[in-house]
Amino acid sequence: MAETPSAIHAIQAVGLVTSSALAGASIVISTIMVPRLLEAPTPLMLRQWNGVFTHGKNAMPPLAALAASSYFYLAYKSHQLLGPAASKWKLYLVAGLLSIGIVPYTLVGMSPTNQKLLNKVEETKGLSVKDELVEAGLGEETAHKLIDKWGLLNLGRGVLLLASGFVGAWTALQ
Repeated sequence: MAETPSAIHAIQAVGLVTSSALAGASIVISTIMVPRLLEAPTPLMLRQWNGVFTHGKNAMPPLAALAASSYFYLAYKSHQLLGPAASKWKLYLVAGLLSIGIVPYTLVGMSPTNQKLLNKVEETKGLSVKDELVEAGLGEETAHKLIDKWGLLNLGRGVLLLASGFVGAWTALQ
């Protein structure tokens, strides 16, 4: 791929920008938003988390699929133009797998925590956002501890996407 056509540049840009933007969003949610949520009363915290969760659930997987599709196409074109011995197609494949990897990561690693939090959202629906909720005696299952855990798990998605963007950029610059 000595000469890169402008269509390939556009596809590289889509993959890089999308995976990097998703990485940034995920990392900011975990490192900036979650600590602020933990300062709020439980009913408000859960409502705010639910809003972020719902928007993220609707936006993140399709965008991760877009990034992955871009990388997979670049892997295909690299393999086609450079042959199977070239490493470039393998690196694009890795970038694509890292990007779409947030879906199984979420389903396997985060679903139990997500479900517990969604149950807590339902339990607190009738409470005012200013109501204090006592969750003593619940050990690891308090809403605050679950959201703290969710933030850490969500950081894992950000790392996958950041790695995807890094591998994609590294490969594009080769």
